[in-house]
Amino acid sequence: MGARSLTEVLTDLNICTAAFKEDVVRVVTQDTFISSRLLKKSRAVSGGKYISQPLDYGSGNARAMGEYDEITLSPEETMDEAQFNWKWINDTVVLSEKKIDIQNVGKEQLINLTEHKYKTLARTFKEKFEELLFATTIGTNAPESLYSICTTQNNTVGGIDASTGLGGSGTIVLPFDWNPKILDVSASGTVTVTFDDLINPASKYYIENIMQVIYGALAVGNDTPTIAVTTQVVWDAYEKVLRADKRFDSAYNQSADAGFDTLKFRNMLIAVDENVPGGSLNTDSTTYSYMYILNENYLHFRHKKGKDFTASKWKKAEKQHVYFSEMNWWGGFTTSRRDKQGCVYGLPTTRNSLSVT
Repeated sequence: MGARSLTEVLTDLNICTAAFKEDVVRVVTQDTFISSRLLKKSRAVSGGKYISQPLDYGSGNARAMGEYDEITLSPEETMDEAQFNWKWINDTVVLSEKKIDIQNVGKEQLINLTEHKYKTLARTFKEKFEELLFATTIGTNAPESLYSICTTQNNTVGGIDASTGLGGSGTIVLPFDWNPKILDVSASGTVTVTFDDLINPASKYYIENIMQVIYGALAVGNDTPTIAVTTQVVWDAYEKVLRADKRFDSAYNQSADAGFDTLKFRNMLIAVDENVPGGSLNTDSTTYSYMYILNENYLHFRHKKGKDFTASKWKKAEKQHVYFSEMNWWGGFTTSRRDKQGCVYGLPTTRNSLSVT
């Protein structure tokens, strides 16, 4: 049997790419605790200069009325959406013209090579989604991250100026606070909280005291924080406290789908993510560990319709002797109630008495 035609080769590649794309989605979706819970719920949005995110709050004109009272309408202008910047994640899988046209490697070998390249692409996409969630760069055109949403006050997020409550037009005032709740246990750098402080019931900085304060600041009735993510060091401190009080077994859980270990504080799940500032995977130098206290009901992934992990058909490049397929994701990370999110800042990054080199 003669060598396969180029059309046959590209057809094979397009068929197997559909399966490899699903592996990319699986890797990215299950990469972090937050992605595993929120990315799968991402909704498509229309195009535009910004991602429009409807806000969650009640601002109606309800009133008690008598049987014969007239209905009076009072025009009321309220801010009903925030506007977030787009994030574009792109990567390309490339095969040389020599490999396809000249060497004409067998079908199985070509598919194996393509699968390997898509595994590499999955790692790239995973890293870019980590950047989207945990980047500490704040700029006018930068997509929002947990850092910009949860750790800063009186700044502009989603086009809303938290210092004034005004939107981009500067005329409509938001009827609730647009600032997150922040607990700085370092007192602006004047206090050093240690691992031993976190596990000492007599300390002001006992981990359960800290969590009670930040949780209480964010809880309103049954609208409470749902998850928290922090570094391994802080998570270990809470684990140690629970074990000492013989409460670990009732608080510990491992998710069935992605395998994340979690502990529970009241009804809030706490997981490790070393991409959190202070964690081993965070590339930004920091003196402290953070803990993000989050209400998932008001945090969202959004993607452009038709650009949600979209893999293009294989084709030949115009100016290079290669064939390629590219994957694209256009979207962003948004919040519809920033005041429902919080952060604990100033936690330790290391244990006191033990260290590994």
